[in-house]
Amino acid sequence: MQHSNMQDIQANAIWEAWNRRGFADRCDRLLDALEHLPAHAEAALTRQLAQQILDDARPLGETLEMPGPTGESNELYLTGRGVALVLGTADSTETLLACQTIAALACGNAVVLHREGKDQWLTALVEALYQAGVPRAMLALDTDTPESELLKLNDLRLVITSCTPAREIELNRALADQDGVLIQLVAETDLQHYPLLTSADFLLRLVTEKTRTINTTAVGGNATLLELGSRTV
Repeated sequence: MQHSNMQDIQANAIWEAWNRRGFADRCDRLLDALEHLPAHAEAALTRQLAQQILDDARPLGETLEMPGPTGESNELYLTGRGVALVLGTADSTETLLACQTIAALACGNAVVLHREGKDQWLTALVEALYQAGVPRAMLALDTDTPESELLKLNDLRLVITSCTPAREIELNRALADQDGVLIQLVAETDLQHYPLLTSADFLLRLVTEKTRTINTTAVGGNATLLELGSRTV
């Protein structure tokens, strides 16, 4: 089963538009989906953890002013990495699949969600997210493509999974052996207590830092300092 076109999962204009919405706007949309997530044995826990993830994601939209020379404005902000593969395994619970997908989307990433089996539940999950306002080009469900091919997707920047420690090592090695951009692996290996999912730095693994520098002298600046700088002694 495959939804959306994975070749177009990060169509630049669509991804940039989703990323530019900002953390608060994305979280508002995803919050609307929480009451419509498909049922399963731990549905209440899923909603609770997803709510916590969205609460933690909102402050990540804050732009930090950085020191710099006179005539420059320097800002530090967080943005999505690109395409994130939420890679379900035989050990992945519905709670992990849903929360990891929601976290990746909240952080501004496009997502490919993969797990063999659970087709009906996974379809209901992505449909709930579409109905909440996630663009279809930002979220693809795939249950057929071999894992080895998914790890070679164009623009893949992040793999989020839940697995045994031994499987984490295998995935790390597979990603390290690939040419090109270094792909971040985020693996939950405690499949009962989810310590990574609830950790303070979980969401920071799903974003990247960027800086914005603006030459303020071009729009006025400090005329006195500009005049002093032009004088000869």
